[in-house]
Formats: sequence, structure tokens, C-alpha cells
Amino acid sequence: MGGSKSCRRLWSPERQGDDLVPLVSTKPVHCDKRGEVEIDEHAYLASHRSHEVNILLKRWRAVARGADLRVVNLQEEGQYPVLALYNRRPISGQGLYLSAGIHGDEPAAVQGLVQWAEENPGVLRENPVVILPCLNPWGLSENRREDQEGCDLNRCFARPGIKLIGAIRDLIAGRFFAMAVNLHEDFDANGIYLYELARRGEKRGEALLEAVEQIIPRHHGAVDGKVPKNGVIRRTNNLHRIAREIDGMPESIHLFLNGARTAFTFETPSEYSLYRRLRCHVRFLEGVVELAGCRT
Repeated sequence: MGGSKSCRRLWSPERQGDDLVPLVSTKPVHCDKRGEVEIDEHAYLASHRSHEVNILLKRWRAVARGADLRVVNLQEEGQYPVLALYNRRPISGQGLYLSAGIHGDEPAAVQGLVQWAEENPGVLRENPVVILPCLNPWGLSENRREDQEGCDLNRCFARPGIKLIGAIRDLIAGRFFAMAVNLHEDFDANGIYLYELARRGEKRGEALLEAVEQIIPRHHGAVDGKVPKNGVIRRTNNLHRIAREIDGMPESIHLFLNGARTAFTFETPSEYSLYRRLRCHVRFLEGVVELAGCRT
């Protein structure tokens, strides 16, 4: 458990100024030890600021400086900017698309992505990346799934007339991604699970969940009427029909149909501790980087 060592690692003054931002250890927690909660978890849950958008944006600007990434605002209107980060210079290699926060009531995805980025500037500097760290900042600030207009953005990727969606589509047009990763949370889940959009014969999802399930176990039971196999729902065809059935084109399917070799949607169960959910997202991203063979 390592009390003093853990607390020293938990708090770190970030480059953005005097704000103290919680950093969470990714060492696995054995969730079957009922009644035993790590000091790190108590401290994080007592002090996290996971819905404070301005602090999040400052952290991402610091990441961009450290990893030599360009930062652009995809949405001039509204209370908060919607940032996108990508390499300043052309880089060869396995392209990664990473996004979180399209649903504002899924904070562990947003916080996991920024922590992973802070811990891995070399990956961002040495590999082609596009990062959309918080696609619905108003929703995050209000703990709301939809944006300020009441729109579920994850059903709108066939609607380029929506300014933000059009800007995202323009940003990724013509790019190739070996892997596209969309980070999410699920209020109805009892464990972690993964949607995998893959080319026929390619199966990578189960390997990605193996390390993550040390923190939170895999989901058991049906998800939207479909039972995951070892935590993975794999799809290779009929994607336009699926989009019609769920009332709109999601981010992951649009990416898979437009430049991504594989698209993952990783889900953590919202009823688990924010601390453990965040760690799952960090661990999942570590697995993606390893699986993709990214330079570090």
C-alpha cells in the first residue's frame, strides 16, 4: 500500500501554473479485497476536479508544449473551446486517433486520456497522432450526456452541417489511422467491455482487456441486446444498418469507414470508483500503444 510514497506520487504541480492536479498510480488494485481502499484512492476521490473544464484545458496545453503538438479550436462558439491536438510536423508510422468526452457525463474517460498523455509525451512526439480530448466540454462541466443544444454528438457524424462535426470530419479527412480509440463510460455496465470494429480476421480486443481487468473485471451479461464475448463486441459489416438502428452515425463507425484500420470503443462501468475507472482508461491506452507498435 506504501502510504507516504503513494501520496508523493499522487500530487504533482503541473506546468500550467500553481494548480495542483491529481495524478493516479496505474498499479493494479485487487478489487476483491473488500473493505481495503488504497490511500491514493481516498486522496483522489476527496480532491479530484474532474468536471472543471478550464483546468483540463490548461493541462492539455501543457501536454502540447511538451510533445510539440499543434493545438486548434474546433468550435469558436460556446462557453468553452473544443480542442484538437496533432503533430506540428509530418511523422511516419502507425497513426493514432484518440478521443474522449463526447458524452459529458463520462468523466473518467476524459481524465484517463489526459493523465496518459501527461505520462507519455514521447509517444505523442514520435508518432502521428490526432487527439480530441474533450468533445463536449459544456456537457462535462454540467455532467450531461448531450451538448448545450441537447444533441447527442455521438449520433451526429453523418451530419457535417453541425459545425463541430463538420470541423472534425475536415480535420481527419485524408488521414490514415492504424487505430482509432474512443473512450466512454456506461451507467448500465457491471464491468469493462469493448466494441471492436475490425477488418475480417483481425481480433485484438481481448488482448487489450487482459491487463485492464486486473483493475475492474469484464462485463457479464448483455449490452444493448448483445452479449460480449469475453468482454468484446466485434463488428465487421452492416455498419450503416447499425447506425440507422441506433438513430445516428457514431464517431467510431465514421472513423472505421473513413480512414481507420481498427476502431475501438472502450467502456468502463460508471458505478465503480472514479479512481479505478480512470486507471482502466490509462491502462487501456498503454495497451493500444504497445499493440500498435508505437515508438516511445
